Amino acid sequence: MCPPGVDQTMRSSQQWLLYAPELEQRHSFTKTDDGWGTKFTEITSGNGNFDAWEMLARPASSAMKVHRVKGDCRRGRFDMLSNELIDMVLEHVSEDPVDMMAVGLTCEGFWYPVSQHIHRSYLKNAAPWANTKIILQGSYSTKLPETLVSSPAVGKAGGRNGSRMPPAARKLFWAGWNFDAPKTVIQMEEQWRNVAELHKESSRIPQNRWSEMQQQLSCSYLLPRDQPWILRNLTTKEVVSSEGPGRRRTRGGKSSTGMTFENVLLMKTFWTTHPQYGLEDKECHPCDWAGHCFDIVTENFHNIEGGEGWRDVTAAVEKDVVAWKKIQS
Repeated sequence: MCPPGVDQTMRSSQQWLLYAPELEQRHSFTKTDDGWGTKFTEITSGNGNFDAWEMLARPASSAMKVHRVKGDCRRGRFDMLSNELIDMVLEHVSEDPVDMMAVGLTCEGFWYPVSQHIHRSYLKNAAPWANTKIILQGSYSTKLPETLVSSPAVGKAGGRNGSRMPPAARKLFWAGWNFDAPKTVIQMEEQWRNVAELHKESSRIPQNRWSEMQQQLSCSYLLPRDQPWILRNLTTKEVVSSEGPGRRRTRGGKSSTGMTFENVLLMKTFWTTHPQYGLEDKECHPCDWAGHCFDIVTENFHNIEGGEGWRDVTAAVEKDVVAWKKIQS
């Protein structure tokens, strides 16, 4: 048995953690949310349930897809209330989704502001990991990438090394294991739909109108499919495009070589000290984005708001992904 203070991490198989240390948030690669037993090859092959778009994609447009219904459909006395009174009612129930939805289903006059409240929450919570440092770290790590060495998260995790204490990299890793997962917009939409179902029978809303209202809860408009998107490394000012020969524009689209934004992020942000997983292979350059900041935006937004000094590394990264998959196969 090892004496107190001696790190025993390498006495068990290496674990993997994808997390944002400075947000104190992590991703779970397993349905049970524990991550234990996760194999590195399963993560990099796309079986780890990681969606880069949910974490990093900034909404393409803030236009709301909700419209007040014309005519006198389900008009009632509540519709006669002033906007000021309606705002007071909504403010009173805004902390409870069940109550908020119940108010919204009361009449058309309440549904419009409630639906607007829902979509504002989508916009506010989209891209929870955009512009924050992320890393796919192995538990065997004894060092951190330069981008995280001076991070406040290291000090908060008790990252000062002692002669018989675990390295700062491992302290940060195990602190990250206790972080919570971020709530994504997709999860928020699902929550609102479930809450609406609780009131469906009692609301007595006609089925055709109910179907319309369900469509109005969708967040899909945030990521339109009719335009190219770009994965941006905000730390190095490098971009990987979804547009190009054999490449589809849409979320989840793959290139002719099978590259996705998920492949890129997992390959380029992975970090461990042992084993080094082909780091000496001249055809592959993984881990050089570990601890960097990212986002996913439309090409149009990038061209207008991105500024100068960016470098397109799509071709080079795609080559890396191909070589990486060969190493891991």
